[in-house]
Amino acid sequence: MKRLALPTLFLAVSTVLASGCVYKMNIQQGNYLVPDSVSQLKEGMTRSQVRFLLGTPMVPVAFDESRWDYYYYFDSQKFKEPLKRRLTVYFADEKVARFENQGVPTQADLDQLERDLRKAVAESESKKKKNKSEEKAAAEPASGAATPSEPAKAPDPVPPSAPAPAPAGTPSGPT
Repeated sequence: MKRLALPTLFLAVSTVLASGCVYKMNIQQGNYLVPDSVSQLKEGMTRSQVRFLLGTPMVPVAFDESRWDYYYYFDSQKFKEPLKRRLTVYFADEKVARFENQGVPTQADLDQLERDLRKAVAESESKKKKNKSEEKAAAEPASGAATPSEPAKAPDPVPPSAPAPAPAGTPSGPT
């Protein structure tokens, strides 16, 4: 019975330790659309222009030729929820009639994000400067208090009335 307990215990411990080391692979499916390309999409473009700009849709709609769906799905350990995006282009008379964008960033979105980031950084730096100036003002004594112009010096070990000793190696006679 004891011969069976040790291998069983080893197997149980190794199973518990190995369960925390599970690798979850990144899953990416669909069409990754570049924000610059999405920004160039306009009503009135032909199917070939849209295909050149965005690529061929991953899943063609078999029953509706007037609609192209561009899906993008990305799942990773780094995100709590998977990233899902969709761009739907509707055609009428072989030209883009309208399009719906659900989560696909455009160049304008990225520009706005960059402006917001710069503003946040500038505000953070101004708060740091303000805090430093407040700390410096708090560290300095009030203007009404007596402040010595020079810091206090340590007392001189040789009294001022006594002559300074001659350096070593010099003659001690009158000169």
